Amino acid sequence: MSTIYFTENPDRKRFVKSLISRFRHNIKGKVLIKVNLVSYNTYPTTTHPEMIEAVYNQIKSNASEIICGDGHSINLSIKKIENHPIIEKCKELGISYINFYDHSFKKLKSSRRFTLNVSEIPFQQDFIISLPILKDHFTVKLTNALKDKFGYLTKTERLKMHTKIKNIHKGIAELNTVIKSNLIICDALKVLVKAQEFRHGGKEKNLGYLFAGTDPVALDFHGYNLLRPITITMKNIDNPLQIKYLKYALDYGVGTKDYNLEEI
Repeated sequence: MSTIYFTENPDRKRFVKSLISRFRHNIKGKVLIKVNLVSYNTYPTTTHPEMIEAVYNQIKSNASEIICGDGHSINLSIKKIENHPIIEKCKELGISYINFYDHSFKKLKSSRRFTLNVSEIPFQQDFIISLPILKDHFTVKLTNALKDKFGYLTKTERLKMHTKIKNIHKGIAELNTVIKSNLIICDALKVLVKAQEFRHGGKEKNLGYLFAGTDPVALDFHGYNLLRPITITMKNIDNPLQIKYLKYALDYGVGTKDYNLEEI
């Protein structure tokens, strides 16, 4: 049974402070704040800069080094995102922003012989805090904690999965068997429906909810329960296990679908 911490108070700083107090004893050494910077679009396509600042202020006394990073969408150049509010916030805080594409990758093979080319950055960290946004996704229906790992892939791997050369649902699940976040903070104060980015037709909706935990499967099951009533994208999905990558992740032992909610 997994625990999901949540609030319907829109104060990110308050939520993060309360959350981090429960995990502070484990936060040390090199820390990666894994954001969602898939596009030049701002929140809720991408992580809200306020969330980065809230996390940084709560962990800076524990960590020996803090970096922030992601790999942007394959059809964008770095020039498109270089002045993004996330990068500007990192400069303001004195955090290095790492574009995963500028660093080395390595090839991994899962126990099911599924190959993945992934960034070496997460393997160099002592603690990873992921900051996904709850959104619709026109390919896999839902994007949140599990799909957030896509940012670690090479551009070629992402292209193969989005063009069905490789199975994207298996790819998402397999990624989560080889790279794990120590803490995941999901922002659903505002969500995107119809698509995962403004530039692809995503429409912003207010949900007014923040939730977090360590189990990406439980977080995505809960995300499904939150998002389904306000979107037509999942109108024909009456069971989260119909989202294929969720079923694979459960089968592969990434996490559990059973959770309890604790308001903080």
